[in-house]
Amino acid sequence: MTASAVRAMFRSHPDHPAHMDAMSRCIDACFTCVETCTACADACLSEKQIDRLVTCIRINLDCAAVCAATGSIVARSNKAGNRQPLEAQITTSIAFCRACARECTKHAEMHKHCRACAEACEACAVACDAMLSSLRMPA
Repeated sequence: MTASAVRAMFRSHPDHPAHMDAMSRCIDACFTCVETCTACADACLSEKQIDRLVTCIRINLDCAAVCAATGSIVARSNKAGNRQPLEAQITTSIAFCRACARECTKHAEMHKHCRACAEACEACAVACDAMLSSLRMPA
């Protein structure tokens, strides 16, 4: 689902969630990160010297799992009662994205897929951070 599709969904939502733009960017970035991390892990598994990429593959898969959960949770987060666990989940996503970006950057010179993954992870961390900031501000 793209950010514009998510925004359209939120505009039609009966509760009109606060922070629609930050939410839709966060959701879109999370699911882009899921796809990119999964594809990077697959590409790493196809490399000749896979033993050098084991840590990268693991963090790719972990980051994809965390971002999938975060995107789904943010998409359902229109009630104020879940603010603390929502903030914790977004903070976790930021940490995994930054860790994955750091690891992929180590391989970015040799593997273009790692460079693309690092960029997607950084973008996701930025979008999640913006979402976190918007939660801490009045709607």
